[in-house]
Amino acid sequence: MNRINAPFELKNADSKGHFKGYVAVFDNVDLGRDVIEKGAFKKFKTTKDGQIRIALNHDLRQLAGKAKFTQDDHGLLLDGKLNLNVSYVKDAYELMKDGTLDGMSVGFDIMSGGWRYEENENKDLIRYISKAELWEGSIVPFGMNPEAKVEDIKQYNKCDIHRLEKVAQDHGCSRKSALAIANTFKEYLSDSGLLIPQSDSEVSRVSLDEIKTLFEKFK
Repeated sequence: MNRINAPFELKNADSKGHFKGYVAVFDNVDLGRDVIEKGAFKKFKTTKDGQIRIALNHDLRQLAGKAKFTQDDHGLLLDGKLNLNVSYVKDAYELMKDGTLDGMSVGFDIMSGGWRYEENENKDLIRYISKAELWEGSIVPFGMNPEAKVEDIKQYNKCDIHRLEKVAQDHGCSRKSALAIANTFKEYLSDSGLLIPQSDSEVSRVSLDEIKTLFEKFK
């Protein structure tokens, strides 16, 4: 299995283990003289809910969580969550927060005909990868691609019952009904990871449609 490593920095650490960022940057030479071409990841080994597995040091006996993934013009973007209920994941996350564990890596297989070598201006052989199957992402001690990093660790307050009530009223519920809905779903929303933002300016970061769906089911 091939591996591409990327350094990353935790900007803010929350209590739920969320992270988001690029773990592979396209069309950029890493320190191992590899280039992942734009859109190179053609296949993905995923969990049943369509996410890739996150492990420690590429050891699939030490799974740490899972992440949604997208490819854009810049690179491979992961939006994931570590399972901090697992003791070794919690320990690793503490090391990530203090900068001891500061790398992210992806493990992949190169598909048939999916690579070539070219010389650069310094006569170095560079491997260009155009077709690959992604297996997993890993937390590792070292990064090799200086342009890739985890950009965002989401930080939220605990679920605010008054904000839930306000959202319910915004969707046409009476104040009494809104309060009942907020009380009913408060614990569920906190435990499920459907997080409430710290301020009104961050409302766009929450799926209001998902909250609305819950309200409709409650009715």
